[in-house]
Amino acid sequence: MGAMRSCTCIIMLDKANYKAHGTGVFIQIQEHYFLVSAAHVMDRHGEFFIFLSQEYEIIYPGGDTYINRTENREKDELDIAALRLDDDCLPHIKRSYSFVQAEDLAVNHIFQPWEYYSFLGFPASKAKVKYKTDIFGITTLFHFTAPIGAEYYEEFGRNPYVNVVATYNRKQVYDGSKGTYGRGPYLYGISGCGLWFTDPSDLAAGIIKPKLTAIMTDWSTKNRNIIIGTRIDVVTAMIKKFLDIDFPDSSILKIR
Repeated sequence: MGAMRSCTCIIMLDKANYKAHGTGVFIQIQEHYFLVSAAHVMDRHGEFFIFLSQEYEIIYPGGDTYINRTENREKDELDIAALRLDDDCLPHIKRSYSFVQAEDLAVNHIFQPWEYYSFLGFPASKAKVKYKTDIFGITTLFHFTAPIGAEYYEEFGRNPYVNVVATYNRKQVYDGSKGTYGRGPYLYGISGCGLWFTDPSDLAAGIIKPKLTAIMTDWSTKNRNIIIGTRIDVVTAMIKKFLDIDFPDSSILKIR
């Protein structure tokens, strides 16, 4: 969990009142550093900020945004964006966060129907000022999940070559602060979080090296036990469309 947490941030609006807006994941490909999130989160670039390592320290990340533009974000099955961080903000962010390395981006991943996967993000309902204090508390949601069968994707208007559809068992969510399982939070605020794959053979060997397979973008309104994301292949293909980088092509999809 620590490796995932170190490269994941909560994205905030309204410096005066602190409103959780989404989640983001930091990745690095060659000399380029990115903040990746859902496009509907990144649409507010210039307004949102992230916390840094020092108390009350924040930064409005600057840079170029590579985004899937659409007239109707609600019908956007990609809903993905990457912010290439500029030289002004990058040193501050590197001091506070880690970056997922290119070799840990699971392009061409074949999803398996078992709980080898987890997502980590920041539900808005768990990011608020603590009662009778001026302390802003943030609770991380870490949840094991399994992708559903590709034959069910059409029901949610999704494409298995582009998306991943996974389960969210809200009745059995681990509460790290209490060390118990119970009813989990609403998922508003975790848009932009990562879906991570941990190879069970690695775990058996005592190796914990999760791979980033997707960016989660949507909590299904049709079925609250479902969370939807976009493959990391889409993210890397979109970046390659704008930047000349040496990174393997996806054999699953092409972006024109």
